[in-house]
Amino acid sequence: MTEQKSMNTIIHSAFRRDLARFEAALTAFPAGSRTRADQLAGAWNNFSLQLHDHHRDEETIFWPLLTPFVTIPTLMGELEAEHARMVTALDAADSAMKAFDADPSAANAATAHDAVAALDGVIRTHLDHEERDLEPVSVAQEGTPQMKAATKAVRQAHKGNSGTFFAWLLDGAGPDDKAGLRRQIPGPVLFVVARVGGRDYARRIAPVWS
Repeated sequence: MTEQKSMNTIIHSAFRRDLARFEAALTAFPAGSRTRADQLAGAWNNFSLQLHDHHRDEETIFWPLLTPFVTIPTLMGELEAEHARMVTALDAADSAMKAFDADPSAANAATAHDAVAALDGVIRTHLDHEERDLEPVSVAQEGTPQMKAATKAVRQAHKGNSGTFFAWLLDGAGPDDKAGLRRQIPGPVLFVVARVGGRDYARRIAPVWS
């Protein structure tokens, strides 16, 4: 049976997908290419923004809601510590990508690749942990008034970015992730939001991976 995807795991898939893309692109980077460096810098800025937004939403909206239902005493402290490690690794990757964009040399591309690869390792460890131990708690609360209110609060917080967000989620998504999105958002609504609201993403970022 196909696993039913939640919004959280769909977002996680997009993070994993982008990180793999960046590592491959930086490995194959044609040294000195100003055009390619600018493309990757634009895509990176979107990735970094989406990661920061997701973590802030978890820490301020979803985790406080879920904590009373967690049965593993140390879980939330472990996840918070993993977030802190991710912030450190993301800051390092942000700095490396900025240096690479300023001077797209082979050496800076290699440094950026190593920083992104380090971030990838930290993120994947956290996502696997969260999906194993916290995701079942979240799924059990799906449909409750509290979870509906939390989801609404997140949508309101990122209202101006919803088109880019959904276009990003769909870019390269597999069948299970697309089906999961359509389970939560009516197909016609998702199409319009991603196609119309996501025009900037489609113009600037999607071609980076084509």
